[in-house]
Amino acid sequence: MAAPRLFKTAGIVLKTAPLGEADLLATLISQDGSKLLAMAWGARKMNSRKMGHLDSLTRVDLDLYRGPSMYSIRQVLTLESFVVLKSRLDATARAFYLAELVDGFAVEGSPNPPLYSLFLETLRSVQDAPEDKEPILKFQLEMLRVNGFMPELYRCVECRRDVEAGRHRFVVSLGGVICTDCASKREGATPLSLPALKTLRHFHRNGDADTSRIRISPDLYEEVHAVLDRAIRYWLDREVRSRRFVVQVQRQQAWMAAERRPDHPPHSGEKPALVPRHRGRNPVPPPSRATSLHSRTSTCHSEEAPRRRI
Repeated sequence: MAAPRLFKTAGIVLKTAPLGEADLLATLISQDGSKLLAMAWGARKMNSRKMGHLDSLTRVDLDLYRGPSMYSIRQVLTLESFVVLKSRLDATARAFYLAELVDGFAVEGSPNPPLYSLFLETLRSVQDAPEDKEPILKFQLEMLRVNGFMPELYRCVECRRDVEAGRHRFVVSLGGVICTDCASKREGATPLSLPALKTLRHFHRNGDADTSRIRISPDLYEEVHAVLDRAIRYWLDREVRSRRFVVQVQRQQAWMAAERRPDHPPHSGEKPALVPRHRGRNPVPPPSRATSLHSRTSTCHSEEAPRRRI
């Protein structure tokens, strides 16, 4: 039996791109976990009712028409807009990072319901607690697991023996930890501290548990995040562009927090790259309006206009 041409589904908008003069191409992850490309014809017109619902990071309900080459959006309704999440720059940057990962791992026509549930749950966690970074680590590890790329954390990937505490390395290309004996024969083995390994194991054993009560030090977070980020880039086979934006936002907020401290000396340190700076010479401030009028008046009284020769 042929699939119906008209059907309804729910999904989350990952990104949008303008097309033509008034059309919009939306990339979504549907509720069955598959990636969906749909065209919203005329959505960018002034009188269109679709544009406000097709914002990135918005959970929507769609009425779709299955065309010969792509889907067309007939109607769209916002179910969850994540207004609180979008009101904070740091939370928005992390959410776009998650959306880029989902866009890279989701496949058109290949259902993966746990991926959709994981993405929606993580967006809600980031919105409820924007300062917590633990949901990002949980999302990275769980996303590798639901897509079949879960790294080995308990046994050596070469000799299959249980790794001993402190005698292990991590090899992204082999897909997990490796003992020091086998690591000497392999290239690309990177150090992994014991607390970082225990953190990864904790997230693996308690994947469905609430991570709001877990507190990880900044150094440990950076180490675990770097290991998972290398694994994600290896399996995606490309750089995650939004990762750089997240780092810039973090540096900007750290600099602003340091400037607000009362014991912080003014104008100390260098501003982060995200803050716009003038290049070359310092610009000359424009004269005030009163000064400009006075200079023009004095010029008119002191200099006589040249006479034209007839």
